[in-house]
Order: sequence, then structure tokens, then C-alpha cells
Amino acid sequence: MFDVLKTGIDGLDAILAGGIRYPAGGAAFVFVTGGPGSGKTLLGLEMVARQWLDGPPDSTCLYYSVEHTPQSLYRKLAFDFGFYGSGAEIEVLPEEVPQKLTIAARRPEGTSHLVITQAHPATLADPGHGSSVDIDWILAEIGNHRRAGPVAIACVDNIGLLLTDLDYFGKRRALLATRRQLMSAGVHGIFVQETTDARDLKLPSAEEFSTDLLLELGYHAENTMFKARTLEILKARHQYYYRGAHHFSIAGRGVLRDIYLGARNERGPGIHIYPSVPAQLSIARDTHQGQVPPRGTTQLDFGHEGLVRSFLDGTGPTARSSTVILAEPGTRYTDLALRFLAAGIREGEASLLVSTKEDGDALTRIARRDEDLADDLLDADRFVERFRVLYLHPEFISAGKFTWDLLRFTEADQDGPVTRLAFDNIYRLEDRFPLLAGQNFMIPALLDMLRYRGVTPLVIDLVPSGSATGRTPFDPARWMVTFDHVLHLYLDDVDGRQRTFVRVLKSSTARFSREATPLEN
Repeated sequence: MFDVLKTGIDGLDAILAGGIRYPAGGAAFVFVTGGPGSGKTLLGLEMVARQWLDGPPDSTCLYYSVEHTPQSLYRKLAFDFGFYGSGAEIEVLPEEVPQKLTIAARRPEGTSHLVITQAHPATLADPGHGSSVDIDWILAEIGNHRRAGPVAIACVDNIGLLLTDLDYFGKRRALLATRRQLMSAGVHGIFVQETTDARDLKLPSAEEFSTDLLLELGYHAENTMFKARTLEILKARHQYYYRGAHHFSIAGRGVLRDIYLGARNERGPGIHIYPSVPAQLSIARDTHQGQVPPRGTTQLDFGHEGLVRSFLDGTGPTARSSTVILAEPGTRYTDLALRFLAAGIREGEASLLVSTKEDGDALTRIARRDEDLADDLLDADRFVERFRVLYLHPEFISAGKFTWDLLRFTEADQDGPVTRLAFDNIYRLEDRFPLLAGQNFMIPALLDMLRYRGVTPLVIDLVPSGSATGRTPFDPARWMVTFDHVLHLYLDDVDGRQRTFVRVLKSSTARFSREATPLEN
């Protein structure tokens, strides 16, 4: 049997399939490794702090730092992260021992304590006298705290400086002995280690050999302008986990929330991990136990009769099916996206418009031009509550964060979850989000994840003028294999004036007219 330790860190529990699993009656043993500046200390500190703030009441959490003073770590918790938004009453207790700081968190359930100690090896100051602080000293400290009351978790950062005198096998023995003692005491252990040398090609590292969970932090060069932070699970002994490099960010307490999709749109201060797009799709499938939600059977109202007139016998797009409109320049595709969402609002649904080209002010002006749109979408000069708008500001964010945040905007609020989404438009999305360059898998995965959430998407993409008449080479294959329904919107001269036409290139029902249908504005 196994128990699960929830980290409380946004995204980390997701890629760990629910949290850190460990044998019942024992404890979790975690190693966090990475290069300089990769965020190791902040991850270890947050994992301990969240157990202190949200874990078992009347317990003690311990943090030992070789490099940082207790006062500097307290300032990070208080001023940089605002104690992660916890509602606990925080009190710093009088300092009784030098280089040791005790902080109390008072909650209705009880009071828990965080003890921060600077475990400074004497060898760093005086190589001739040996080390007065080592693993045995820290284990004795943990034992003393356990005599006073339960200890929930202990973290040592940077443990490598306490093991410099040991060879590979000595280091491995010390870590295994430490793991056994912590597990037998029921104390979760986190060791933070800086990696400086290349891995031994013959033997696993001592950390990898001795730990239950090994997390590696680093950077991934997305292009010449930006390096994204990454986290990868290298080992998880007792559980299933989602492989791959997952991006993460570190947000201070002054971050904005739910304003726009971007680097400062976070759930709160602290570390936020964004599973890779393949991992997010796997999480969605696992959550639904592999059962794909069925598409609807009734043709949807698309808000414009001409959009579905070409589908025969009411076989047009249905709920949870995906549709793309390939629009040539000059066609009023944004109006069609708004009409699609307005039709949902008339049915009492909540709708979301994701726009790469029009902000809220421009969309308001577009809606005012059409009396029907104004009635459905506007209340005076404001959008009605069931209509949400997400304008995509240019940002350096990863594909994982892009889809993770976008899906978050479909979650339920006072008006319920979003059931219709229009994306206007996905043409050269990498111009606004450079880290999306080459992420061809993102859109197909996003469509699947929206379906799992019960959302019906309409996506706009741009194609060159003359695609319909053959003046410009045009191959719709990539859209045909991605979407259930593919529509082509274009302009053509009729009796000396340009008119808008739509033709169906693909339908999952295969029942549609081969003739183009004129659209009246």
C-alpha cells in the first residue's frame, strides 16, 4: 500500500499523477538537482513551506541551508512570495540559538513551526579542523526535534558541500543510510544538490541510486533570444509519472491573475510548473480513463445560416466537434466567430473568444456594427457576463504554458464552464509567441483537450488570396487531418462586385454540397 504526499505546487502534482507516492508507514525521499541559478533552492524551500503552511497541524518542518542565512530565506518567504498566499497568522519567535530561526504559522486547526538553520560546514572557513556540520549532525538535530513533537519534513540545501570529503561509494552509503533513518522516523526528506560535472557514464549518480524521486531543473534554449526554465523527472521509484521536459516559472507575490495569458498570469506567488503539451493530453486522457467524450448528434446553430447551408440533412458541426474556417484576406471572419459565440449565449451557454488581432475595445466596435451582435454580446458598453474575451499579448511563453493557461480560461465561474470557444486566429501564431515556433502538435492536442472539457471550438486560420480559384497554390491537407469540419471562406467577383462565398472542404459526416454557398452580410 502507498500514501501520497501532495506538494501543493501548481503543475507538479499533475506530472506526478497526483503527488509523491511512498510506501505506507514510511516517508518520501526526494532529490532536487540542477545547475547554478536553476531554481533548486526556491523549489526545495517551497516544498517545505507548503507542508508547514498547509500540512499536518502541530508539527515541525525543518530547512537546513549550507549557503543562505535564515534571515535571507525568511525575507524570501515573506516579501518575495507573501507566504504563498496562506491565510495563516505568521509570527517569528525570539531567536534563542545563533543561525537558527523559528517561525510559527497559526491556523484554526493548530500551530505548526518552520525552523530554518544555517548548516555551515567549518571546512569552508578552516580546512584544517574538519567539518563540525555533516549529515550525522543534521540527523541528530532532526532526532532532537522529534523528541519535542512530530516532524513532517526536512530539507537540506546544498547537501553536496557536506559530502565533499567522500568518494562515490562513501557518498552513496551516507545517502542510503540517511534515507533509511528518515523513512523509519516517518520524516519526508528533500535534498538539494547542485550538479557541476557531467554524469558518470558507467555508474548512476549517488543521488539517483539512493532517492525515490529525482527532479532535475535546468534551462532549454528555445531560440537565440530566450532560455526557458525546465523541470524533468529523472526517476520516480513508486509511481507513474509524465515524462519529458516541463517548463516552469517563478512568480513573486505582485503577479497579476486572470488578466491575460502571459508570463505574469499565474495562480499566485511561487513556482508554477506547466506540463508539456503531450503530458497535458495524456493527463486529460488518463483523467477520463481513456473514454473520449462523444460528439453531439444535433447540428449546432452557428449564428449564420450560410455557414451550415452546405451541409446536407442537418449534418453540420455538432457539439464537441472541431471546425476551422480557412479565410482569405478581406472576408469578415471575425464577425463569423462572434456570431458563433453569440448563438451559444442565446442558448444560455458561456462563450470564450481568443483573439490574436483584436482587443476588447476593437471587438466592442465590431459588435456595435451589427444590431443582432450588439443585442447578444453587449450590455451598454460592456460585454455580457457569459461572454469572455482573451486578447493574446505578445509573450515569450512555452507551448505548455500556452495551453495550460488557455484551458484555465474555460473553467467554470459564476456563469458555468465555457462550452463554445472561437480562436481568431492561429495564422503565424509564432510571430506573437516565438516559443511556439515548430510546435505543430499543439493545435491538434488542444482540440482534443477542449473536447475532453466539453468545449466546441471554432478556429480561424488565414490562407492566401486566390486559393479558391486556383491562382495561388493551396494544399488543405494539414487542416483536413486535424479538424472534423473544414470551411473555406473567400471573395469572388459576381456581376462586377465582390461577394463572399463559403465552401465545405471536409466534413466528418461526408454529407455536404460540393457547390460554394454565398454569404450575405
